[in-house]
Amino acid sequence: MTLSTLRAVNPDDFEQAADGYHAVSSAAGAAKDRLTNEIIAKSMPVHGQDDSVTGLVGQAADAARKRLQRLADNYHYTQVECGLVRAVLNGFAADLRAAKKKLDAALDDATASGFTVASDGSVTFPSAGEKVDGKTPEGGTAVSYGDTAANGLADQAAHLDPNPHHARAKDCADRIAEALREAEEADGAWAPKLRALKAQNDLTVSHTDWADVHSDQEAVQQGADRYLDQGDIPEGRTPRENAAWWNDLTDEQRADYTALYPSSIGALDGIPSDVRDEANRAVLAQTRGHYETQLAALPAKPGLYSQPGSSDYFDSRERSQQMTEWHQRMEEWKDKHGEEFDRLTAHIRGMDAIEAQLKSSDREGLPESYLLGFNPTGDGQAVIAAGNPDHADHTAVYVPGTGASLSNIEGDIDRMNNLWRVSAPLAPEQNVATVMWLGYDAPDDPRFDAPFAHYAHEGAPALEMFTEGLKESNNTESGGHHTAVGHSYGSTVLGSTARLHGLHVDDMILVGSPGVEVGHASDLGIPEGHVWNQEAAGDIVPDIGRWSHGGENIEFGGGVRVVPSDIAFDAKQMTTDTEGHSDYWKEDSESIMNQANVIVGAYGDVELE
Repeated sequence: MTLSTLRAVNPDDFEQAADGYHAVSSAAGAAKDRLTNEIIAKSMPVHGQDDSVTGLVGQAADAARKRLQRLADNYHYTQVECGLVRAVLNGFAADLRAAKKKLDAALDDATASGFTVASDGSVTFPSAGEKVDGKTPEGGTAVSYGDTAANGLADQAAHLDPNPHHARAKDCADRIAEALREAEEADGAWAPKLRALKAQNDLTVSHTDWADVHSDQEAVQQGADRYLDQGDIPEGRTPRENAAWWNDLTDEQRADYTALYPSSIGALDGIPSDVRDEANRAVLAQTRGHYETQLAALPAKPGLYSQPGSSDYFDSRERSQQMTEWHQRMEEWKDKHGEEFDRLTAHIRGMDAIEAQLKSSDREGLPESYLLGFNPTGDGQAVIAAGNPDHADHTAVYVPGTGASLSNIEGDIDRMNNLWRVSAPLAPEQNVATVMWLGYDAPDDPRFDAPFAHYAHEGAPALEMFTEGLKESNNTESGGHHTAVGHSYGSTVLGSTARLHGLHVDDMILVGSPGVEVGHASDLGIPEGHVWNQEAAGDIVPDIGRWSHGGENIEFGGGVRVVPSDIAFDAKQMTTDTEGHSDYWKEDSESIMNQANVIVGAYGDVELE
């Protein structure tokens, strides 16, 4: 980096280029959304109750949708990568501006002192100072040396010189050299990062491409902290504080934070849902790519040496020996790779279900979906909304129970969708959103895990923050009407949250509840008359669970624990027409209709026992 180059360069040019990439990123995101949520979704075949089919059907339609989906994937990749390019350019511009500011200040000081700066950064100063042996100390040229020892000696000489200009000129030369060095370091740091953001020259965004995005982000993050500090992202703060931090950022900072730290931004309760959705979709795509890459790297399952019909498939004795050897190889493969194979395939199955939901806008009447949380660690967690809770007059948060995990999330997503389908028509002039909140580690086994309360206690702070965040980000005039729906152990999570932290909802619906650790509805902090319960015929969970999660009630005099289905608990008991523990969300049932009436505030239409 030369003096003339740094003097001539304009950091604004790089920021303008960054803005250009931001425009491309935004356009790609909008194109991706339009393809997925409008064109593809509206073309999907929909089967009516009378066996009629609407939409585009046939091989040609399927092929067209596949090509459109590939185009949408390309747009998504373009959106994310252009966001990273923007961040690199902004980071380089910030570093360059700091170096240029330092250079300009040194040059201004040199000019003010009457010094001359050469193209190599050396500074010439005139004679000055008190006469020595009748002569005025001569002028000279100050140079900054790259070698620390040599530069230290030159600095000492400048300060010992009777000419006072020498020390000031040396200081200017050092500052000029430092500015040039910082500019050169910025160029050396950011140029490789920018070159690394070059995509493969093909039309397919592979899982490897998405896995590489995470590496790209990490590379850019290593230099970004000089202008965009990850430590500034709120952690453990309230949703209101999160929202205040977000609102104080410029549009440029918001875009760069989202591009560089999507997992952190996507987890912030209280900030806009569309921002969290954009961030979490990027995390989902990267995670999916990483998992697919890991799965592909595992050794393939062993196959048989030969199959019927092949030339070496001879007699039953040989077949028996081959099968024995194959079983042995399979057992060896399972011992080495089976657990990892099962983990990866289970999580990928869950991510498939989430991606299908995110592409379901306007399909079968569903609204646009939002990914409000995603974490693949452990059993995996995800928070998905049908409809935007920020604009919803009525929002329901469904919390699943024992056995819920990323691998089997599709069933819980279906329940969320059914809640929306039944609730939305009951409030045709208002916006309705339903949320599937798997933001905690649910117990795995109903016998060995579900009887313990620590799963609920550990998940309670996250649910409290999430429900408070829904209130904070809701921009309707009323602030929104919010309902929590807890199924099975999910109702225990609601109870722990309400009792230990506070649940920011207007209504609570407990479904097939094994107990909420309190003996009376009034102990939950929910407005009086707004705790609702359902227990279907044949649902044995409430009676079994009372011994683990039931609460004490003084009317019983101790000894018997109370669950929400008991009269003494004083919840409003809603009628059900379903049976067993898992069918409360059948779309045409009275059970789900009662929940929907509570969700939209139509309390007079709720059927009570």
